[in-house]
Amino acid sequence: MVARISSGSSPGGAVYYNEQKVEKGVAERLAIRNFATTQWVNAQPDPAMIAQKLNERAALSGRVKQPTFHVSLALTSHERISAQDMVAIADQYMQGMGYSRQPYAVYQHHDTEHPHVHIVSVRIDEQGRKLSDSYEREKSNRLRQKIELDFGLRIAEQVALRPERTALKPVEYGQGNLRDEVSAVVQGVLRDFAFSTFPQFNQLLTIYNIQATEIHREGQKPGLLYSVIDTNGKPVGAGLKASSLPHQPTRETVERRIKAGKKMKEDRAGRIRGLTREALDNSGNLSDFQKHLERVGVSLIPHHNQGGVLHGISYLDTKSRTIYTGSELGKAFTAGSVSRTLTENNQRIPVPEIKADQKNSLSPTNEAKHPQPSNRQPITNLNDTQQPTIRHPEPDQHTTMIRQLLRALGGHDSMHESEEDLKQMLKKSRKPRLS
Repeated sequence: MVARISSGSSPGGAVYYNEQKVEKGVAERLAIRNFATTQWVNAQPDPAMIAQKLNERAALSGRVKQPTFHVSLALTSHERISAQDMVAIADQYMQGMGYSRQPYAVYQHHDTEHPHVHIVSVRIDEQGRKLSDSYEREKSNRLRQKIELDFGLRIAEQVALRPERTALKPVEYGQGNLRDEVSAVVQGVLRDFAFSTFPQFNQLLTIYNIQATEIHREGQKPGLLYSVIDTNGKPVGAGLKASSLPHQPTRETVERRIKAGKKMKEDRAGRIRGLTREALDNSGNLSDFQKHLERVGVSLIPHHNQGGVLHGISYLDTKSRTIYTGSELGKAFTAGSVSRTLTENNQRIPVPEIKADQKNSLSPTNEAKHPQPSNRQPITNLNDTQQPTIRHPEPDQHTTMIRQLLRALGGHDSMHESEEDLKQMLKKSRKPRLS
């Protein structure tokens, strides 16, 4: 079983998300707990009444910005249990989490292969105090393991259970239900991808024509606005607030995924680093580099400035759905280093073909006009693809050492410079350079 907890500013919004599923016939409300009021004595509670009850409870504390407690409990696709057992699992989970006296509603969804329930509650008790969320996820994990044993469920660690990955599609403005499509993409990225910064989260969203923008609010944490973008990256139409989307993918939710992503990326970096190193060594330009990476399941995402100059590179491992900046993989994989490496690779061109008239210019007659040093080796077996090798006089040990220092410092030297010239060049090379 997999348990996933999310928070939000409006518990009523989470209720309506589940009730809309019920209206579409892909979910059913299994139970409500601790909702007894005088107005419900002779009436079947409707969605508005459930949402009102939870919102009223949340309003008892004006200090808690994320009062919604929304959890999903998912089984494997092969497990089939009764609705009664689903409710029993939900009740045991809520009791173990300390929510047994809180009002909550239980919904079973039927829109995926994995049987699962959603539980919507509120983090505020009847006295207006917030329920403790310290070590909430650790507590949830221990409780999940106990429920697996109590109900004879498949052990999540043994079956590598993950929420179902649905194929995400780019959103097109003006087609379909915009709110549902944006929500599906945002939730898919949050659920299935590993990223460690907010810009990386946005890079992933951009693949599906969505952009997240921070909304700064005085005295509050930043909010998020999700917009559909065109091919030029410009927003189209009005944006959607995170709190208005079904799962409420707020800035706080994104931050939690960023923290989790940092840990996951550390374990996965070795594989993509090795693949990228091999691709870089065998590429002559950026296009070749991209093609080499695509063959091994890595997408290269170049970042250009307004002038079209490459200033950044990201790498997306499509197998593990993990995104990295070049600097996260290592200095050799940054935009600047990759550009320099590929430029060097481009300079490794074959020796130009020597034509017949060029061969004639190397006749003894011409050589006599331009005598070479006496220790020059004779040219032998020259064919159409060979270039004559000219050996210069062997320099003394001191001059050789200066040349080596110059090369190590990135300087340039010629075989015709004197020792004094080389010393002057070495003196200049030692001066610090700005980069």
